[in-house]
Amino acid sequence: MSASTQARVALAGFTATMLAALTLAPLVQGLGWFVATLVVVALTAGVGTSLRQVSDHPVLVTAAEVAMLAIALTALFARDAAVWGVLPGPGTVDALRTLLNQAFEVARHDAPPVEATRGMMLLTSGGVGIIGLLVDLIAVTLRRPAAAGLPLLAVYCVPAAVLPGGLPWVYFLLCGAGYLILVGADADERVRGWGRVLSGSAGARDAGLGGPLSGARRVAATCLVVAVVTPALIPGLGGRILGRGTGTGPGSGHGTTISVVNPILNLRADLGSRSTEAVIRYTTDIAPQPLRIVTVDQFTGDLWQPSTGSLARSQTVQDGLPAPPGLGPAVATSQHTTKISIGALAQTYLPLPYPTTQVKIDGTWLWDAGTLNVVGEGATTQNTQYTATYLVVDPTPTQLSQAGPASADVVRRYTALPKNLPAVITQDARTVAGRGSAYDQAVRLQTWLRSGGGFTYSEKAPGNGRNDSGMGAVAAFLTARSGYCVHFASAMAVMARTLGIPSRVAVGFLPGTALDAHTYSIALRDAHAWPELYFQGVGWVRFEPTPATRSGAPPAWTLPQSATGPSPQASASAGQGQTGTPSAKVRPDVAEPAGTNAGTTSGPLQWLHAIPWRALGVVVLVLLLLAVPRLTRDVSRHRRWRRANGPVQRAEAAWDDLRIFLQDLGIRWAASWTPRALALRLVRERGLDPARQEAMSRLVADLESARYGPPGSPVRSAAELRADVRSVVSGVAASVTGRTRRRASLFPPSGLATLAGLVREVDVATEEAGRRASSLGSQLRRSVGAGSRQD
Repeated sequence: MSASTQARVALAGFTATMLAALTLAPLVQGLGWFVATLVVVALTAGVGTSLRQVSDHPVLVTAAEVAMLAIALTALFARDAAVWGVLPGPGTVDALRTLLNQAFEVARHDAPPVEATRGMMLLTSGGVGIIGLLVDLIAVTLRRPAAAGLPLLAVYCVPAAVLPGGLPWVYFLLCGAGYLILVGADADERVRGWGRVLSGSAGARDAGLGGPLSGARRVAATCLVVAVVTPALIPGLGGRILGRGTGTGPGSGHGTTISVVNPILNLRADLGSRSTEAVIRYTTDIAPQPLRIVTVDQFTGDLWQPSTGSLARSQTVQDGLPAPPGLGPAVATSQHTTKISIGALAQTYLPLPYPTTQVKIDGTWLWDAGTLNVVGEGATTQNTQYTATYLVVDPTPTQLSQAGPASADVVRRYTALPKNLPAVITQDARTVAGRGSAYDQAVRLQTWLRSGGGFTYSEKAPGNGRNDSGMGAVAAFLTARSGYCVHFASAMAVMARTLGIPSRVAVGFLPGTALDAHTYSIALRDAHAWPELYFQGVGWVRFEPTPATRSGAPPAWTLPQSATGPSPQASASAGQGQTGTPSAKVRPDVAEPAGTNAGTTSGPLQWLHAIPWRALGVVVLVLLLLAVPRLTRDVSRHRRWRRANGPVQRAEAAWDDLRIFLQDLGIRWAASWTPRALALRLVRERGLDPARQEAMSRLVADLESARYGPPGSPVRSAAELRADVRSVVSGVAASVTGRTRRRASLFPPSGLATLAGLVREVDVATEEAGRRASSLGSQLRRSVGAGSRQD
């Protein structure tokens, strides 16, 4: 493949990759991810195309493209952890892994199109960058453009399998057009390689339709159009070929794995909505309670998430839900009914009062035994009406205060915390909660967060909405004393877990606005989160740490005056000291300022510490690796001339020099050619000028004299021979392309061949040494055995 064809195929591969990347547009919001992807793919393909102007060695080109991909991703997404803001450093992998984990969490719990977070942009640009690298490797380096369609198909299959309605036809058209461009990029050169091409009519050539593949291009374009139009015309072909199965096995009779949305990730955006349009309307015959969408009970450290997994098909809400976990007969309950109508709210979970016992609703809605979350199978809440029967649970403070210990399974599951939890969370929890029963501690935590700790409610608190419930956000919230309901709920739930109190976070809606005595409406701005704590014999109990300006009055059973034992306010104040805030603590993870250590170097050599020695070492190592082929060739040549002590050796060394330099320039000759035959071919095919022709004649005469002349025949000095070699090589180099000359100078193939030969020699020597050692060991064993028999 010529250099121009390689560049054309590389450009076609880049175009095909970016057209395939457009199929991800329905999955991610905005265009920022596409711009990042464009930069990454362009840099990777550009490095490969540029390096092929010097060397088309597949390993070298691929290694350079991989390095460029790593540098581009590091510069875009891990600049703070990089060396000089560009080169991957020791912390780069951890930084990129953290972003990828965040992206996977968003992809797992959000419905498309998801927000274009930095993690999601890294996932898309890095993934498509790898696809682009594979396309370039297969289509350009290996010259198999047709096979390069496989990685492009992998990109297309992602949105086709994830989107409920599949991809619109325009994306198939774009992806198919990109593949045809790639396949046809080097087809002209392949066809012309078969022989003379018979062109079409003059009219066709004038219309721009000529060329060896004009008919093939028309057929390909027609097939692409037919593939788009045919499914719309023939019944039964419009359905999706790639779809998501609802079953976990053959027949799907026992369970189903359902993809769900984590509402806590979108709660900040819902709160920021200025729309007053009702998304839910409901009627109730008692004082309204919050409607719970989902309980998020798994705390990963980065966020809270629901644990919905495999659900039995028999667990439908129409047949009734089980009794709420942990609720005993001694607690007062009353049964009520509410009629709920949902408009434009599209959720996988069903908003319900907790605990609900039965729901009359169309469609398949399954309940989870551990949380009583209700999940739709192939259904969402949009434009849904249903009637829910539920219980109002009214525990007394005494029942909560005297609750026994929870079971070991409950404690293990609902008190799990990451090992790297910030110390400020545990310290504040112990300081504020003090001693007493779990209920007393929970009430103190609620009072401190709600009114006694100086916290303020703000929807503009730092955070991006994705990590607002994570341990880093909780630690920052406890320091800044400002946040919204997710911060308050997550902080109390995490702090309760540090005290050994089982806890989780519920996400749903506040009661909303009253339309009449029994009808209420809920808008997106009524979205809310609150903690639920587990008490044996009562079950999961709602607490309300968010200030009253947002949440209204707390549940009656959580009021401070209802608690037994020491006053929560007094305990909180005692733990807080005179300032009303937790006492100051020294954070062990905060490093001392630079220059405070006793061992800090000062004086004239202090500037040495500012040099990035590790990065400098990496750069030097890379340069040395790139210089290995040239160094190997030069060292081998130096050894050859050093051993050329006699006239015969000098002539042979000069001829070997000429052979190796010409081979690096792409000049090959058969072993059967005589020196004179080679000289004639160089003169005729490479157009050597008279001076270089004379130099070539002298080299041939010296070699013939050394090989065939009588012993002691004169041969010129090494300096004269080497000067003639340089003259001939420079004349031949002028007849080849600049790319070939650069490759021969910087990455000579002879150096790589010499290096490979050295490796083989070392391998053979090692194998021979192993055989000798084994033979020696056998002889020693035989000798020892013979001596023992004689004794």
